[in-house]
Order: sequence, then C-alpha cells, then structure tokens
Amino acid sequence: MRTLRLGAAGLGRGFTLMLPTLARDPRVKLVAAADPRPGARERFAADFGGRAYESAEALCADDDVEVIYVATPHQHHAAHTRLAAARGRHLLVEKPMALTIDDCRAMINAARAAGVQLVVGHSQIGRAHV
Repeated sequence: MRTLRLGAAGLGRGFTLMLPTLARDPRVKLVAAADPRPGARERFAADFGGRAYESAEALCADDDVEVIYVATPHQHHAAHTRLAAARGRHLLVEKPMALTIDDCRAMINAARAAGVQLVVGHSQIGRAHV
C-alpha cells in the first residue's frame, strides 16, 4: 500500500477535526505543517515528528510533501491552493473552497495547469469514510 506524504497548512479547527481520520489512516503520513503560531508548530513537531513551518510558502517548498491539506482561514484558501499547485502538490481544501467564484475558478485553473488533483472537503470531513 502506498503512503501519501501530507502537509497541513493551518493547524486550527479544520485540522483538529480532520486529525483523527488522518492519524489512523495507514495510507497517510503527516510529514509537515505550517502555522504562524509558534505553539501550534511546536506541538505538531512533538506529536508527529514532522517539520513545522511558519508559512504556507515554506510548507509548499518542502519536496517531501506530496499533498497539501489547506485548512487555513478561508480568505487564504485561494492563494495557498495556487501556491501549492504551482509547486506540483495535490490538494485537499476545507470548505468553503474560497470566498468568491472568481477565486474558485482560479484555484481550479491552477490545479488543471499544474496537473494536480484538487478535492474540496466539507467541514468535519474527518468523520466521513476516507
């Protein structure tokens, strides 16, 4: 079975809701995360032994990360998705996908142009069967 190396952009509520599913799925390994809060980064590194970055840009530049889970505040989804796609990372984005239709289209176009998968989840996706 192949294991996906996942990086989480944002370690707040969305990540916390998804964490039980990510942690118990043998197909997923949490290898890195980004959050502007030092305490959140320290806890992630201690709990998962992964790298913790201050910015989504640094997370997306980590060549060990294959998939980015975008769980940052809603107003950042579009920018973080475009950034990750430009680095060739597949994407799982929390809802809402973005704040405007134009941003949603830009995210879809960025994923298509990069040849990566873009999946938009909904709140509490972690409770769904993955």
